[in-house]
Amino acid sequence: MAEDPRKAAQDAQTHLGGTLFPLDEERGQYRLVTGGLVLDFSPLEGSLEEDLLKRDFRLNALFWRQNRILGIRGADEDLNRRVVVPVREANLYEDHLRSLRAVRLAASLGLGLPRETRDALSRHARFLQAHLEALPARERVKEELSRLLLSPRAAWGLHLLERTGLLDVYLPELRLLVGLKQGGVHHLDGWQHTLSVLFHLAWLWPEAPLEARLAALYHDVGKPLTRRFDPEAGRFRFLGHAEVGAEVTGTSLEWLRFPKEAVERAKALVRRHMDRPPEGKPALRRFYFRRQDLLPALPYLMAADRLGTKGVEKEAWEVLEAYRETLSEPLPERPLLSGEEVMALLDLKPGPQVGRALEALLLAQAEGRVRTREEAKAFLLYWKDDGTNTPA
Repeated sequence: MAEDPRKAAQDAQTHLGGTLFPLDEERGQYRLVTGGLVLDFSPLEGSLEEDLLKRDFRLNALFWRQNRILGIRGADEDLNRRVVVPVREANLYEDHLRSLRAVRLAASLGLGLPRETRDALSRHARFLQAHLEALPARERVKEELSRLLLSPRAAWGLHLLERTGLLDVYLPELRLLVGLKQGGVHHLDGWQHTLSVLFHLAWLWPEAPLEARLAALYHDVGKPLTRRFDPEAGRFRFLGHAEVGAEVTGTSLEWLRFPKEAVERAKALVRRHMDRPPEGKPALRRFYFRRQDLLPALPYLMAADRLGTKGVEKEAWEVLEAYRETLSEPLPERPLLSGEEVMALLDLKPGPQVGRALEALLLAQAEGRVRTREEAKAFLLYWKDDGTNTPA
């Protein structure tokens, strides 16, 4: 903020370098991006002290003066301690997204939340639960959650959401996992296991996209709804939790206004995360061919799920090694023969049978049984149409 934000931004660019561009020229708002630093410049409203006291956290209540970055009392201490502290607790209630943003900043920037901040966030979370009309716009919530999930410390951020009560506010469907005992190979409760899977997914695959991280977060959301005691096994089981969880995932993410494509992929990953890869290269190539729209997210999610348990961690490396080895030769993208060639070869007219023949041929290519056009013709001459061609 400055009396002349454009001039202040230009002065900063002269000393720091970087790229300067307008955010809103009519309102006098500019942004300077230099290295890992992002500086926003806007007109001063009222006195400098009044403007600073309206900010959300002390570490970003900063201003530029005489080629120096200055802040309010406590900002320097917070930057040195790497912690997030509100300028005033009352400011959380001026923009109700700020409590969620505090957690996101802590996760994405590796900052701490001292006791006074956690207590303030918890009080604000209880306020939001009692005043649902105060909830921020879903689009804004979605943006903060997305940035949190895409950070290297996403699991820590979700832990903070639960500890402060903000999980109940923004992701209440996941609250049922907290304390959910599972048994079997699961030594962690449902929520701790979820955080472990999210952590291991980012560890195994640091560039994991948003939909993969959403799937890790929601992969077991169906367990509280399918929990039944099995007297023969002597423990609780969760039959059908992947299918139920996929539906809960879709409903929850649509409500939060996540992009349709990301929602559908996250749903499909949740639905398929319990599928067990078969043994043998042809069968495994067929398995992944049928799920190629979910690659490479699916094997990474399966591996992360196994690393979040006890006693089957070895399977995680087996899943990834088998996936990489089996798909070292890429899956085919199109049949070796065209539809016209298939009709001429089999004396067929246009119709569903041609499509089934092409699908069967493509599957045979994926399995490695057919590699050339000559082999493709020989395969189809002996192919028998049973009307399905949909092996797993």
